[in-house]
Amino acid sequence: PGPDSETAVVREVYRAFVMEGLSETDIARRLNDRGVLTDLERSWTRGTVHQLLINEKYVGDNVWNRKSFKLKKKRVSNKPDMWIRAPGVFEAIVERDLFDAAHSLIAARSFRLSDAEMIEALKTLYSNQGLLSGIIIDECEGMPSSSAYRSRFGSLLDAYRLVGFM
Repeated sequence: PGPDSETAVVREVYRAFVMEGLSETDIARRLNDRGVLTDLERSWTRGTVHQLLINEKYVGDNVWNRKSFKLKKKRVSNKPDMWIRAPGVFEAIVERDLFDAAHSLIAARSFRLSDAEMIEALKTLYSNQGLLSGIIIDECEGMPSSSAYRSRFGSLLDAYRLVGFM
């Protein structure tokens, strides 16, 4: 599963999010204050913590077919119902209950907003940034996460189209 120091950080992030109720930003700040770097030797951000919290590999699952492409065509993001999941193919770093609790907390944040409110927030972000990506969305405090947009609208590309980005 990886070096003990890295797996300990992954477990710490999940526990801080679920058990302590810390936000992704607060967790990033805590890790950065201690000088803990990501696996890419970078400082933690809201987005990197969020990506860790939604990555199914930490619970031991592998997911394929998130993206696909045909020769001489652009790569496209596939809708979640097209993804192929293989549960338990890796040694889990995080217990399934803890992982599921993190996902429930993340999903609950976006349920407070209507589709129109989510789209309006995305329009505002697009207007301010001039472009959109999953990491731009995840770095923006107070925004629903990129995974919330994927879940609600089928894919990020579908959400982007609704705000005129694509």
